[in-house]
Amino acid sequence: MKTATARRENVVSPFDFVGDHAAINFINTDRMICGEVTDRWQSDEDVAEWIVRHGLRDARPATTWRRGLLLRKARNLREIARKAVEARKAKKTLPLEELNGFLESSNSHSVLKAKSRTDLHLERVYSQKAVEQYLAPVAESVAELLSHADFDLVRRCEGERCGLWFYDRSKAHCRRWCCSHICGNRAKVAAFRARARQS
Repeated sequence: MKTATARRENVVSPFDFVGDHAAINFINTDRMICGEVTDRWQSDEDVAEWIVRHGLRDARPATTWRRGLLLRKARNLREIARKAVEARKAKKTLPLEELNGFLESSNSHSVLKAKSRTDLHLERVYSQKAVEQYLAPVAESVAELLSHADFDLVRRCEGERCGLWFYDRSKAHCRRWCCSHICGNRAKVAAFRARARQS
């Protein structure tokens, strides 16, 4: 069973965007730090801040829900997303019912906005009366990943005791690490030491 370490990370972590897809970054908010699984989120505010930072919402929720509800629902959606990604990667039947439950609760409409007289853009506006509605853009990002991504390029970091996911968008599609300057460097140092011991 995974242990969640209560560790507050108010600053942007170098691991926050390594997934190269919002849905993968969402899953990566529960990650290994010093060999322990550590949850990036410890409060509703952490979840809302993450959603805004990743461009899935323009602002924190205007509605006030029971304290801890957003955190609980976001963690639940994250676990649903993780299981679905793992199943898709393993070419197994995807558990879609719970994810579809989040998608069904989405309530949105398009709005045409004018930046200037000639510059128009179409924007999707989501309701946020319920927590599930606030999380709808996240659920849609997960659904988009599952339905459109090339899962040969969705990989786990090869770093020892890491396990973060990423979408390999490199030209040669030979990415192996979540961060080459962190896990990649650790692997190089470990390989160098192993060679030194052998000689």
